[in-house]
Amino acid sequence: MGADRELWPDEYTVFNILYDKFLFWSIIVGAFTFAWLIIAILRYREGVDPVADKVDVLKVGTFPKERHHFDLELAWFVGPTILVVWVTILAFGSMNIVWGEVQNLQNDDDSFTVEVNGQQWYWDFYYQDALTWEDVATGHDVTWDTASGLSIDAGAGAVTASITYGANTANLDLANNTTLDVLFNEFIFHNVDLLDAEGNILHRWQHIPVEHKMSEDFIIPCDTNVLFNIHSNNPERDSEFEESNVYQGVQHAFWLQEWGMKEDAVPGLEGGTWMYVQPNEAGTFPIRCAEYCGQQHSIMNGEVEVVAREGMTCDADFGVYFENKELRE
Repeated sequence: MGADRELWPDEYTVFNILYDKFLFWSIIVGAFTFAWLIIAILRYREGVDPVADKVDVLKVGTFPKERHHFDLELAWFVGPTILVVWVTILAFGSMNIVWGEVQNLQNDDDSFTVEVNGQQWYWDFYYQDALTWEDVATGHDVTWDTASGLSIDAGAGAVTASITYGANTANLDLANNTTLDVLFNEFIFHNVDLLDAEGNILHRWQHIPVEHKMSEDFIIPCDTNVLFNIHSNNPERDSEFEESNVYQGVQHAFWLQEWGMKEDAVPGLEGGTWMYVQPNEAGTFPIRCAEYCGQQHSIMNGEVEVVAREGMTCDADFGVYFENKELRE
């Protein structure tokens, strides 16, 4: 993989490490500041008699010359400066990973790209790469190929199969038939759900072709660099808006909050914006719009599901951890 760093919400993600570092130093600086503030309040509060209580007499607007201490003042300047420079370097390092690596991944054949188009007020997702995926460890199996068509290993509990291929649908009674004489076509959408007697889904298999569109919710593979090309009312995708139209949409922000990832969707920006993730664990995670975009901004959400490609599983140890040892330790 071309990426330097796994971007997933576990203990070693770049954002969790930065958060821990920033929080640690914030607590240290805050504790020192408030401790000194409390001491100063108690020592120089109104009503204290400087002579009787042996407290230094301080006059507003003047600094006692005898209290001058060059080394202490220098340390007071140099210490915070070093701290600010250090955390700034850490922050720039994370930005370089998140945005700088995107340029390399756009030319990586192993990357998986989804175009994200922010509407008012929902998300559209256009697949730039095909994805064939299947639930794992369910005791069921689906095979759909270009030679023999659809074949189902029903396993225990599966009673019927709900099948979609392109604009067509079919239902199989798995007790009598586990095959369908329709050849696989990589250019159309395929979906197979294995159901029990009550209609509950026991197993899912799906093929998502290139240029397939999903709205609000979408699916990405694990153990892959997933690139998002983000737009707002992209005129090439939205028939309601032409390139010559003065209105080009509004600002959105595509936010995967549990992953610590967010990127703006800028109306009228040629080529859109980019961000990427490396999911290493199956699951369903929320999507939000993080930029106020109008009346229904609060309901502009959805879900992204991370799945395993057909014949694979999700590896929780996927990804090359950030090599900056100072950041990790």
